[in-house]
Amino acid sequence: MIFDYALVIALVFYIYIVIKRVKKYNYDTTKDYIYNLEKDFITTVELQNSSFRLSCDAYDTLFLKVEFSFNPISYFLKPYITIQNQKHYFEYGTKGIRYLNLSGIDAGEVSMHLHHLSLKEKSLSLYGYKNSINLQEPLLILAPHADDAEIAGFGLYKSAKNVTIVTTTIGEHGNCNYCDIYNQNKVKATLKKAELRVIDALSVGLYGGIDIKDSLALGYFGGTLQWMRENPDKDASSLREGIEDRNKFRRVSHANITLPAVTRPNYKAFVDDLVLIISQFKPANILTPHPAIDSHPDHKYTTYALLDALKETKHRCNIVAYTNHLALSESYPVGSMHASITLPPNFEEFYFDSIYSFNLEPDLQIDKFFALEAIHDLRDSSIQISIKKAYKHLSRLITRVIKGKDKSYYRRAVRANELFFVIESENSDRLLEV
Repeated sequence: MIFDYALVIALVFYIYIVIKRVKKYNYDTTKDYIYNLEKDFITTVELQNSSFRLSCDAYDTLFLKVEFSFNPISYFLKPYITIQNQKHYFEYGTKGIRYLNLSGIDAGEVSMHLHHLSLKEKSLSLYGYKNSINLQEPLLILAPHADDAEIAGFGLYKSAKNVTIVTTTIGEHGNCNYCDIYNQNKVKATLKKAELRVIDALSVGLYGGIDIKDSLALGYFGGTLQWMRENPDKDASSLREGIEDRNKFRRVSHANITLPAVTRPNYKAFVDDLVLIISQFKPANILTPHPAIDSHPDHKYTTYALLDALKETKHRCNIVAYTNHLALSESYPVGSMHASITLPPNFEEFYFDSIYSFNLEPDLQIDKFFALEAIHDLRDSSIQISIKKAYKHLSRLITRVIKGKDKSYYRRAVRANELFFVIESENSDRLLEV
């Protein structure tokens, strides 16, 4: 009788975990990912005795299309594939078409071991990309907030030779990170958050070898970029009480690029800033959020302003697009730190010309971790020790272990690679098809 009760309790607990783990993704994990990669097809590889032959040295980015069948264990234990000691994670309850990132793997016989997954077919399609991204050429990074450059591309920019980082907003809106410290005084907390984010925007790039003269903070109010574009003749106001003059948080006078020290908080001024930056710096590659798959309005409208600036300057370059807030799920990329990042879940086509995976060696991943650690907004901002705080940490730990729910940027960003969608600037209008 006791054994029967224990079995029922275990079964109920198992069902609870299954529901919670699958529900966290906000999409059906049994659906096929939709990517039209056929023009980039290279060959079919045959998986035999847990290995396959790879011979594609000419490509900097490779993806292997796989299709999984139902495996009940994948709902309970983390499903992943190991390829040459590198882990590639998938969602709990994974079923259907997915893509393995093989970029950077040496040609030859490649071992591939499945864990808590079942492969439907052993004939697998391989796709490849030859990108024209030269890290000796000027690289411009547009960061809507003072952490986006590091989350999306720290490894890339530390490896580049000529980089300018432009943080477009103050980032004073959003969570009241320092309300506990200031006894719920939201005005003081907001002012401190704005101050710290500007400091981070200018200084964290030093961890990647970027001089402060090559980091600019444009100081537009956070959360207002969409409103500015929709009301181009009007000045924006901060969404937070206590910040009236945004120019206190605009830091451009020190920079190698010449911009006006004082501007009005409107869309024309924003685009004019980007026009001046592009005209003077002449970037070959511009990192910016992809507006079709990144959900944050400041991310989308930073890129829309870039498109307007490119149209005005007629400048030709590669747009190297990233997402730090995947619209479908903030759980992406799934899995643990140091694992590989592969294509995000996607069920509607969006535009890109190419895909670029930049590999990070272990030491570079560690450097990225310390850069993220230097950003105030990514830390636990409350230094008080209390029962309430201890309970909050314990609850967070339980949520991570049992439900598999972990939105930490350390887990999501400190990875074996950084992933970008490349769009040639002459095709930039396609990014407006959202």
